[in-house]
Amino acid sequence: MIRLPSGRRIEQLPVALRNTLGATTARMYVFVIATGLLTAIALLLSPPATVGYDVGTLADRTVKAPRSVAFVSEALTAAERERAAAAVAKVYTRNPAVVASSRDRLAQAVAAIGRVRSDTAQTREQRITSLTRLAEVAISPAVAPLIVDMNGAEWDAVSKEVDNALRTLYQPGIRPEQLETARDASATSLPPAWTDRQKTAGTALVRQFVDADVALDPIQTASAQQAARSGVQPVQVQVVAGEVVVREGSVVGDLDLEKLRVLGLVNTGIDWPGAVGLTIWAVLIAAVLALFIERYATEAWNDTNRMIVVALSLLAVTIAARVLIPSHTLLVYFIPFAAVAMIITVLVGGRTALATQIAGALHVGILSGQVELVAYVLVPALLGMAAVRRATTAREFAAGAGSVAVGNLGVVVAFTLVGQSTDPVGAAQLAAAALVSGAASGLLAFAGTAIFGHLFRITTVFELRELADPNHPLLRQLLLRTPGTYHHSLLVANLAERAAEVIGADPLVARVGAYYHDIGKMRNPTGFIENQTGTNPHDELDPMVSAGIVAAHVRDGLSLADRYHLPPMIREMIPAHHGTSVVKYFYQLAQQRGQNPDESAFHYPGPRPRTKEAGIVMLADGTEASVRSLAEKKPETIRAMVERIVDDRLAEGQLDECDLTLRDITRIKDAFCELLLGVYHERIPYPEDRIARIPPASGQAASDR
Repeated sequence: MIRLPSGRRIEQLPVALRNTLGATTARMYVFVIATGLLTAIALLLSPPATVGYDVGTLADRTVKAPRSVAFVSEALTAAERERAAAAVAKVYTRNPAVVASSRDRLAQAVAAIGRVRSDTAQTREQRITSLTRLAEVAISPAVAPLIVDMNGAEWDAVSKEVDNALRTLYQPGIRPEQLETARDASATSLPPAWTDRQKTAGTALVRQFVDADVALDPIQTASAQQAARSGVQPVQVQVVAGEVVVREGSVVGDLDLEKLRVLGLVNTGIDWPGAVGLTIWAVLIAAVLALFIERYATEAWNDTNRMIVVALSLLAVTIAARVLIPSHTLLVYFIPFAAVAMIITVLVGGRTALATQIAGALHVGILSGQVELVAYVLVPALLGMAAVRRATTAREFAAGAGSVAVGNLGVVVAFTLVGQSTDPVGAAQLAAAALVSGAASGLLAFAGTAIFGHLFRITTVFELRELADPNHPLLRQLLLRTPGTYHHSLLVANLAERAAEVIGADPLVARVGAYYHDIGKMRNPTGFIENQTGTNPHDELDPMVSAGIVAAHVRDGLSLADRYHLPPMIREMIPAHHGTSVVKYFYQLAQQRGQNPDESAFHYPGPRPRTKEAGIVMLADGTEASVRSLAEKKPETIRAMVERIVDDRLAEGQLDECDLTLRDITRIKDAFCELLLGVYHERIPYPEDRIARIPPASGQAASDR
């Protein structure tokens, strides 16, 4: 029996926990946590990196791209944006206050010079000295005599025109780096008709009051540069499969490292945000899968072994994808992903298989980022599921393999044409991989169904066919030790199989269950009338003792079923074919003898049938035995007996726990009558004189006799 890691079955979880959460909620938590964590670990396992380069590393080998990939290069995009920002002209602003201040100080300087020149109380030398000591302006000893020696007209012209000259210099605007050039150009702004001493004095005055009135505006400049950066589109880089990413002996650059990183060829260390994201993803997928199965595949959800198969299948797909993606571009197409869906379809059910395959395809998608691989995992699997159905024959697995191969090829061809690939060799490789994957899916599904069915005690068609083999040890013993019971079982099997066919139940389960429903009679063959050839031991026994002997074949049958490891669905038929009905013959015999018997002592132990197949076997068993006991097996008596037996079981409530409907029961009656009328048909009476006329050489006629 498969056990949980804690050593407990799900049914054996602590009572307090199960009472608190409820059985369904507890199962949900166990499945989601176990499956989510296991798949998360599989997703987080990083395949070994090819190289461990960093920017500036000298490459010790040539590395080629194992697959084609397109990505946005952060390095190239950043470089383009900086180039665009550098091309933006700087933004300058003028400061009018600088010009006003310069003109005001120049006017104050001219006024101060005028006062010195007009001071008649000072001698020429004293006025020259006074000019060199003015606070408003710096006048050199060489320029001061020129100013003092000017006549009135010359000074008046200077005092009036220097302001115009200063405004002329400021007119284009003066940036800090242009200040010395502007000062040097002071002489050119003066009237050309001036005398030399006017020009010298004027230049000396104007030059001192020229300042930079234009300054850089950092905010507007940065804003313009940012706008230029934003206008640059991300630079996308295309890497083609087989392209040399890094050549041996070259220095690894930013772009080279980006290519290696995207291709998964470089060890980038632990990506914590990515690890958290993958863990959340794995738990989310496990939760959605559990919710779907719990709602739409209840039978699978309530079977621990089947849910373990589901979890292991999803884990297998995830591990295969993790190992091969992204470093093995071609090899991943050889993986028989569809085998998982086909195995689960047979062992668990189609809905569960579909949900599990979708979950696996989503894991492949998040690892690869390729829609093509998601389609490659999912679409062929759907075809394989449709082909295998119940997988009753090896031919269905072969058909499944062919369907998967066709699906694989369809996906490969479709994406090759959409991608406009011009690589015929690559396309041929993918086609070969698709065919191999299809064939491997069929083989793996065939083997996996048998192996998983055996390991997890899930009854498969193969096991049922083995049980239906007449050479099975139990059936051989039944034939040799209880031939009457054996032939009764064969007829019950025929009735049950036909009834299962007409109502849509499982005919093989019904047939095999009928074969083994009376194996307990082997412990005491003569206790049952079909095996008696002479005396009846019950004639000498108390009715209650006889009833105990008859009812004991249920217990003995279960013991043999355990010894021969019969699957649960077949084992169920042994107690269920009598349910909790009364051993009527001996009960009524006890009543006739005036023993006032306790009815509960004459009951079979049960339980009552819980599946359609078990219910059918119960009805077939009672019907066959009753019809066999009829003195006249005419159509009307057979039909009346079938009606009576089935109605009695229905009235006793023996069918209350199985899913048979009234419509099913009506169709079962018809099926029983059809078969029994064929078995007990009337034969044409051959007069002795006609038989006598048959030639002695006719072997066929002799055989009929």
